[in-house]
Amino acid sequence: MALIEFQKQKIMRSMVYALSPAIIGSIYFFGWRVLAVILVSVITCTVTEWLFLRKGQAKVTEAIVVTAILFAMTLPPTIPFYMVILGAVFGVSFSKMAFGGFGMNVFNPALVCRAFLYITFPLHMTNQWIPAANFSDFPGGFAMWRFFAGNNYLSAVTSATPNIAFKDGAATLPGYLQLFLGNINGQYEKLGEITLIGGGSIGETSALLLLIGGLYIVFKKVANWRLVVSFFATFVVFMTVLHLIIPEKTPDALFSILAGSAFLGGFFMVTDPVSSARTNAGRWIFGAMVAILAIIIKSFSLFAGGVMFAILLGNMFAPIIDYAVKNYQQRRKAA
Repeated sequence: MALIEFQKQKIMRSMVYALSPAIIGSIYFFGWRVLAVILVSVITCTVTEWLFLRKGQAKVTEAIVVTAILFAMTLPPTIPFYMVILGAVFGVSFSKMAFGGFGMNVFNPALVCRAFLYITFPLHMTNQWIPAANFSDFPGGFAMWRFFAGNNYLSAVTSATPNIAFKDGAATLPGYLQLFLGNINGQYEKLGEITLIGGGSIGETSALLLLIGGLYIVFKKVANWRLVVSFFATFVVFMTVLHLIIPEKTPDALFSILAGSAFLGGFFMVTDPVSSARTNAGRWIFGAMVAILAIIIKSFSLFAGGVMFAILLGNMFAPIIDYAVKNYQQRRKAA
């Protein structure tokens, strides 16, 4: 690693600062093992990019560190380390370096890493969740390698996040304050068995900590505010309409935002300056399109959360959106 020289990018360091509260929170909720997952991801992604650049003059970008952290934060706390390595190598190789490296990728690299694991190892990516530490359990995960309930780690592994529990028709769900703070734990009955409700992915457990980091990068102008406002405004309006029409399939907007990956995706993924729309008008369209796609996928498909697939689909259309916007502006100016 001493041979690897980084290209300094102040914006990327601001992203790391913004993600720090959620990283610290994840250690409390799940234990120090999640930090090991993040480090494995950072090392693997960095080495993979370096292997592509080692014979040239280009340096490894600090952006790869942000990609690695975001990828790790989308993973279950129980994910095996070898899966983290496989996902990182595949995502960086085929979504970034295959397109020419930094600034040339079409798709968000962190989400390509996750999508590869989601398809290749569906059991580990959809059923391997554990309850988050309760605040009454302080120091929680700070005092152990991995937090688990009842001194029985295996029995603490569950197949339900709050979104999955809602889709399964759970009568009792975590409250808004639990979801906002990240203190997510509980249980419900499914097919005659008691199923635990887990905290979700490493970095999406606490909406509060993600909100703090998200507002920071908007304030620092690292994330474009149009993308953020467009995504969340559309998400709230469209989810509210669907909840009024089909409440059995769609929870209310507040629960949906707090319980899933909306904060992580809306602040840190949708706003990726390379894979999102780059015109101001295009950003409004892009954010709204991702929000609508995410709600449709999570409401009518087998997937409890659709933000990942929605952003990847949006990435595919981002160049077309910008082309259409520029073409319209040119024709209007000519007229």
